[in-house]
Amino acid sequence: MSKSKETPAQIIKRLEKELADEKLKNMVLNTMIDISDSQYGTQIRKKFSPKPSEASSRKKE
Repeated sequence: MSKSKETPAQIIKRLEKELADEKLKNMVLNTMIDISDSQYGTQIRKKFSPKPSEASSRKKE
C-alpha cells in the first residue's frame, strides 16, 4: 500500500511498529556493547566529560 493513501490509523499503527522495532534494535546493540565490555574489557561507549581537558584548552591558545 502506498504511504500517501494510508489512513491516520494505519499511519499510527505503522509508526508504532517502527518504533517498537527501533527500541528492540537499540536494546540488542546496547546488550552487545555491555557483553563486549564485560567479556573483552573494551570501553566502546564514549565517556563525556563536563569540562574540556587541559590538552584541548591548550590547542585553542
